[in-house]
Amino acid sequence: MNQISLIDTHSHYNSFIMNDLDVQIKLANNNEDVCQIINVGLDTKTSMETVQISLNYPKFYSTLGIHPLYEGQVESLIDIYYKYDNTKIVAIGETGIDTNGNVTKQIKNFLESIALANRLKLPVIIHANTTKFANQNANKICLEIIKKYKPLYGFVFHCFQPDLEILKEIINLGGYISVGANITKPNAKKSLEVIKTISIDKLLIETDYLFLTKYPNQTGRATFHKICELRNTDKTEMMNTLNKNARRLFPKLN
Repeated sequence: MNQISLIDTHSHYNSFIMNDLDVQIKLANNNEDVCQIINVGLDTKTSMETVQISLNYPKFYSTLGIHPLYEGQVESLIDIYYKYDNTKIVAIGETGIDTNGNVTKQIKNFLESIALANRLKLPVIIHANTTKFANQNANKICLEIIKKYKPLYGFVFHCFQPDLEILKEIINLGGYISVGANITKPNAKKSLEVIKTISIDKLLIETDYLFLTKYPNQTGRATFHKICELRNTDKTEMMNTLNKNARRLFPKLN
């Protein structure tokens, strides 16, 4: 079997949450299981750093975003885009809704992020997280917004919180979802149904390192093997499909 080498479509390598960033980057560069890494911005400072990392390390690509639970102005991202060589900035995000925070403020940033993505001709990475006992559904709020203010160059619901009805609407709008270690958990019944149901050309894989896992290599492999198992698909074929999907949504990866 050929070497499996995947595109990690969502991770977080930055000095603000890592004490050993240089070490982690070197480990990632030496990891043959991963061929490209989309390093996702959380605010102005981390977005700037993702660009700098991408320009110094061939495997890394960058996004510009204001995370729903982080502070920052979307307009500040424009300056970063034009200040640096932007050939490896592949998306705007992550942006979206998290019911842990002020949803009204998040909606404003989300709308501005979609507008910026459309202006720069980039796809949008969406964070939609509904916390336990929340009286609002982040997936539904995001979906209603993108119906009215559609990202013209594509979008993905990263670390998708499983909902088959929402999934159908996302796919009908031309969107993607990405999944990570959450699908390997014993109680992941809804997530497994999503993997079994989704049109395979709309699926991406991610680690969300280091938020979702402390062990990106092991959990990345486990996630990939679980997808192959659920779809009863050869690993090389699945690798090619997932990488092709990522490059379709993020053309700058090509």
